Amino acid sequence: MKDDRLTYGEIIEKSKDFLMRKNVPSAKCDAEWIVSLLTNKRRMELYLEFDNFVPHEQISKIRDMVVKRGTRIPLQHLLGSVEFCSLELKCDDRALIPRSETERLVELIIERYDLNFSGKILDLGTGSGAIVLALCNILKFAHGTGMDCSKESLSLARENLILSGIDGRIEFKTFDWLEEKELEGSYDLVVSNPPYLSIQEWEQAQPEVKLHDPKHALVSKKGGLQHIQGLMKIVPNILKDGGYFCLEIGLGQAEETKTIMGESFKNVEVLKDLTGVRRFVFGRN
Repeated sequence: MKDDRLTYGEIIEKSKDFLMRKNVPSAKCDAEWIVSLLTNKRRMELYLEFDNFVPHEQISKIRDMVVKRGTRIPLQHLLGSVEFCSLELKCDDRALIPRSETERLVELIIERYDLNFSGKILDLGTGSGAIVLALCNILKFAHGTGMDCSKESLSLARENLILSGIDGRIEFKTFDWLEEKELEGSYDLVVSNPPYLSIQEWEQAQPEVKLHDPKHALVSKKGGLQHIQGLMKIVPNILKDGGYFCLEIGLGQAEETKTIMGESFKNVEVLKDLTGVRRFVFGRN
């Protein structure tokens, strides 16, 4: 890409072609997002401007960001934020990028609660804070706690709390459930998107994941099940009677997780994400 005069259509096409050569997934979509960000136009507006020239001073900035995306830096890190359940969350390498599968987890939880729910929510392995922030943003009377073993993740979660404008109803704390076997408190809802990749799965992951997501937030021993097994030693003791424990899991883990949860919870059910993958396991105390 040169700093010559280019139309919006041309720069999107050139950016897409470059990203495709770098094996970037969703190359066209990523090109649109980058051009949208740096020209301060909505993605759909770009096509209304299709034959108009991009301001010259923006072209080199677009080129530089496209080149960075070609090195497989995640698009969300380049954009600096990600939309999650109608919240705009800050996003960088301190925590996992919130993903659409986890948005579905939030939706499935909300289906089980009245919007006047005023109980206490615990998010174990909170990362960027996405789940507990989204739940408390929808459930306006609920109070939430997010816990994580990573101080870096918690610093990002606290920044997202400020950005969310949800004041006074959420707190973030340090907790490592593999090291600390007991947790004080009593909660109406416990949710977790724990590490669940085996080391072999992590080694085969896309560069965006392997090089830029925190490994400790992805990989779990015992074939990806160690953190899930550890949760079962903690959650039954802190979940109130009738409360839900809602868990996101990895590919092929549904039956084993359902069996493990069945030892402590009743009405255990496996639910699918929007692609049909058995992605979530819910149980009640």
